Amino acid sequence: MKKVLAGVMAAAMVMSMSAVAFAGETEAEGSAVSKNARVNWRDEDLSQYADMKLKIGYAPATMNNPFWLAVEDGVKEAAEKAGADVEVIEVSGEGDQALINEGVNNLLADGIDALLIAPADVAAAESAFKAAVEAGVPVINFDTPVDEGENGGYGDLANTIIASDNYNAGYVCGADVASKFEGQHCKILVAHSPRATSCTRRYAGFFDALDEAGADYEIVQEVDGWGDREKSLNAVAPALVADPDIDVIFAINDPSAMGCYDAVEQATVELEKDILIYGVDGNPDIKQMIKDGQVEGTGSQSPNTLGFDSMVAAFKILNGEEVEHKIDVDTFLITAENVDEFGTDGWQ
Repeated sequence: MKKVLAGVMAAAMVMSMSAVAFAGETEAEGSAVSKNARVNWRDEDLSQYADMKLKIGYAPATMNNPFWLAVEDGVKEAAEKAGADVEVIEVSGEGDQALINEGVNNLLADGIDALLIAPADVAAAESAFKAAVEAGVPVINFDTPVDEGENGGYGDLANTIIASDNYNAGYVCGADVASKFEGQHCKILVAHSPRATSCTRRYAGFFDALDEAGADYEIVQEVDGWGDREKSLNAVAPALVADPDIDVIFAINDPSAMGCYDAVEQATVELEKDILIYGVDGNPDIKQMIKDGQVEGTGSQSPNTLGFDSMVAAFKILNGEEVEHKIDVDTFLITAENVDEFGTDGWQ
């Protein structure tokens, strides 16, 4: 049973966030079912692309999150494995889709061979995709699919869509909460970032898992952490003062989860219980915090694989090869029980 007690965001915003949920079936163990293609390009011989000399536009949602740097590392790793001459040119709008669109237009004017793009806001990114198509530049849409949700629907403009299942990344966290609080009432604080489509999908997956489990919970507050550690600290600190009786904090990415932990550590009020903190991404810092018992879990992605596969897709498309239109990179839960399998010295 869901109860919304209070929140700093308007009800209309909450409704819009829920509206972009991925409409997929779910397995009993809490993984979203997907019929999209899987690939294993890491084991392929890429030497056939060694003679290529390419300029690749790299336009992620922001560059102030280590996740996007890890994706770019994967892009460069694929280029190095192929032995190709690849120049990666970054576009950074720091979460502002209008600035990202402007940067993409500048890249197209200067001349690029392919565009790798992960929109900050799917609803506002269509013009960048159209501009690339009109310029005859292949578009590899990574991480944030533009063919899902109420604001999507222009996936046909992308040559391929390579994405982590963001819905499932939130879902596995929600399923873990449901299992830990089975038969108990649970009070939840959310550190959101509603501008990012990937984050709204994580939000939807998290609460769908709770609802499907029949969990008895209430959302005590929703704050806007902007997916940033310091901003999440500043947003969550007063929320803890307003209600120190919180069981769970769900943060839509790992930097935000770390800021939530900072807020708990620096709380100016006596908290009534230990708070279980969840993030999404699986970055090395959060895995160490999980190992140290500071954070409960993270719905993990493999950004290096996202980047590697995106670059290989660009090679193949530019070489005239067929590439599946939708390719999934798996997401999964990392907790103290399995963190040692993935290590804390790098991304999985």
